[in-house]
Amino acid sequence: MQSCWKKILLLGVFAGVPAAASINAEMEGMEVDSRDDGTFLVGGPTYFFDRMLGAGGVHSESELWSPEKLRYRLLFNRFSVLPSWDPMEPSVWLKTGNELGDMIYQDFITSKNRPDNRTPILEGGFRSPSFKGFWATARMFQDDHFSSKTRSVRHKKVDDEFSLFGENYPMFSSGYAGLGFTNASVNASALVGEEYLWLFGESSRWIPVHYKPRVETRVDVANLSATVVYEDAEYQDKREKERGNRKEWNGSVRYRCGKACHSSVFGVAAGLAFRAVSDSGTVYTELEGNRVAWPFIELNVRPVKRVKAEAVFGMNDDDWLVQDSIEYQAPTPDRMGAVIGVKNISGTRLNPLADDVEFFDGSEIALSAAGQMNLIQSYVSFADSIQFAGIGGRVSLWAEHGAETFDTTETVRDEDLVYRKGDVARINSWIKGVTGELWIGAWYREMFSFKALGGFEHLEGAEDEIEVTPAEFFVSFSADWLLFKSFRISHSLRYRSDAEWNLRSSDPLMVKGDWFWDATFEQMFPKQRLYLAGTLLHVLGNESIETPNGSRNRMRFVCTVRKMF
Repeated sequence: MQSCWKKILLLGVFAGVPAAASINAEMEGMEVDSRDDGTFLVGGPTYFFDRMLGAGGVHSESELWSPEKLRYRLLFNRFSVLPSWDPMEPSVWLKTGNELGDMIYQDFITSKNRPDNRTPILEGGFRSPSFKGFWATARMFQDDHFSSKTRSVRHKKVDDEFSLFGENYPMFSSGYAGLGFTNASVNASALVGEEYLWLFGESSRWIPVHYKPRVETRVDVANLSATVVYEDAEYQDKREKERGNRKEWNGSVRYRCGKACHSSVFGVAAGLAFRAVSDSGTVYTELEGNRVAWPFIELNVRPVKRVKAEAVFGMNDDDWLVQDSIEYQAPTPDRMGAVIGVKNISGTRLNPLADDVEFFDGSEIALSAAGQMNLIQSYVSFADSIQFAGIGGRVSLWAEHGAETFDTTETVRDEDLVYRKGDVARINSWIKGVTGELWIGAWYREMFSFKALGGFEHLEGAEDEIEVTPAEFFVSFSADWLLFKSFRISHSLRYRSDAEWNLRSSDPLMVKGDWFWDATFEQMFPKQRLYLAGTLLHVLGNESIETPNGSRNRMRFVCTVRKMF
């Protein structure tokens, strides 16, 4: 523990981190692949482990329900932005790219010992300008990256190419079209489309799902937001001659107090999230009772100027979940800010909307555990700046009892893939963590900004029972340039130390630490409202597998052309 404190002091024990370099993600929702402030391990566009340093606890952020995720996709038992059906801004766009090393590039180098064909990314779409508030949109997009290693197993499960375009068996292939209406007080849309998707289960299997159709409607009116989704999903496993169907309705409604709350010390919001399913044939998960409703309430209080308290509480017949925090803004000199806070997460389940059982090889995997988890965290953060420079930091201490984990009872091999049997369980002892972050930055008007960031985390407890032992430290250097007010260069150089998956195979999977470099180059034509961007991702880093049954994270290039209306 003594060495732990030395490392924390070395890093400054602080954070309050400004935004990272503006690296374009290959798809919205894949920003995790270029994050430099925690442990982010990518197995595919539809599955990754995302955990910010200083978040507290040992779970992935995607596992935890929160009101901010009401419009996220629920993929198996995790929330994901991808595949995103958020309507774009009025524009027309085209995006493509590839994992570098594709055979077409090798034609200029060699005709012998050529590498395997690499996989592309494809996207195209439009959203029309509004006509008396009405607009139309359409989009087709798929991400073949992270698909090659598991392709040999996955393609045997399905009876066609399982995508809207091509034969690479991408992790998702999605297309939709629809109409919308937007004015000063209303924003509404109705989209319908078809989608091929691979879900990653607790068994570590990739499960194919074909939505035909998927329909999503959204309405925002003043302080009321509502979403309703219908999905007609087909499941199949050609090898086992299995086929099934799930018709699902899901969505949410949320109301938040308006101007009266903004001008007072008390604010409130309330809502309801729901799912209802009807299964037939072989479907690989079960929602007990075929329906779940999750009513929740959000409260925030400012009893005095420098104190802010927030709480979210939800409960139904089976589960309850509380997330609350209190912050005190300490008096500081001008330009400097300091916050002292405490937060808590307690409940029976991180995601009360998820299915309850996964079926695998004649056995059942329970997706919820008895008992409850309790996470409490305290933190201090500060930020200070002068005219063209700043410094900030954060230190936190946390402890968690009853953390969700997995009790692996057996592993099963399928060619190069390894599956597991068992049940979701709890770590019935305390896991403790201490984290520190420090950043320094400099900027000059809109022309230039720079940030150097370092962070450290030390865990104590039953680490071999944790699904993922997170990276212990990271460092990054990022910068943005805006030249001639029309050419943008953004890049980030970062290092992440080792991380380890403990429970998804007979032997732990070590993800070795490495350096990564990402960069975006964008030429803007403001008068024409035309934007041309190219992004390099995962440069320098080894082409490593970051999650069990995932594909290698390879260097790739993505370019985008967008014309705004």
